[in-house]
Amino acid sequence: MKELKVWFTDFWPEWNYENFIIPILKKHFIVILEQNMPDVLFHSIFNRMTYTPTYKCKKFLYLGENYRASQYNSDYTISFDPHTKTNFRLPLWQVYLINNPELKDLLFNRINHENFDRFCSFVVSNPANFFRNGFYNQMSLQSFGKVHSYGRYMNNNLELHLLSEGKYWRDAKFEFFKLHKHKYSICFEHSSYPYYCTEKLMDAFLAGSLPLYWGDPKINEDWNSEAFINVGKMGTENAINLIRRLESDNNMFEKIYSQPVFTDEQKERHINNINKFEEWLVEKINL
Repeated sequence: MKELKVWFTDFWPEWNYENFIIPILKKHFIVILEQNMPDVLFHSIFNRMTYTPTYKCKKFLYLGENYRASQYNSDYTISFDPHTKTNFRLPLWQVYLINNPELKDLLFNRINHENFDRFCSFVVSNPANFFRNGFYNQMSLQSFGKVHSYGRYMNNNLELHLLSEGKYWRDAKFEFFKLHKHKYSICFEHSSYPYYCTEKLMDAFLAGSLPLYWGDPKINEDWNSEAFINVGKMGTENAINLIRRLESDNNMFEKIYSQPVFTDEQKERHINNINKFEEWLVEKINL
């Protein structure tokens, strides 16, 4: 194998846990971390991209947030946006499946709990989405049950916060939702844009909850629309009325709760996309 000097810059603090690039590269190259004169630079948009423009090598931009790749000057991009000659569409939730292949079976074979010890979960730290905040408030006013809020925003329960101290956040989150089974999960994105779907919907399914989703207006292309409640499509009032009906009709709840997360066509397409990413990445590096 040939040597490849790479560097990573302008990523978020948890990147050391979530770097899905290095394991792929090590299958094809002798990887050398070289900050000053790399052959390839992988970067994101954090830290105001202070150093990225100074590099003259081949650049790959990874966007895990709702920004457009065309705003940035890189040779290739990895983002939520549809495939182009220079952009590979790899939603954040697929990144987590690359890093944790064991999650595929859990997601493809939907987790169903026989009983729930808590009504609804809400894990949010960013207060900017007023629609999301409003839905949480509306749900909390209903007589269904308590909505447990575990994030930094509008927190009403510190259990997840205490469990996560000194741990990688996602490990703590999965550990916590194995301990406490929530019937519903409010899993809204912080913003809405076509094909922008992060890990939130996936994590609700992995927790064995019925997701209450808002965000990607194209979400039904990638996920089985019969398997969750699309608040963005229905609206708040209709969604809450549906939950009221589900709470009084368990057969109706089970009809949604037992649906597969993906249709067969969607599952095949996602598996192919994840597998093709490695081929695409190595090909672009070798050009």
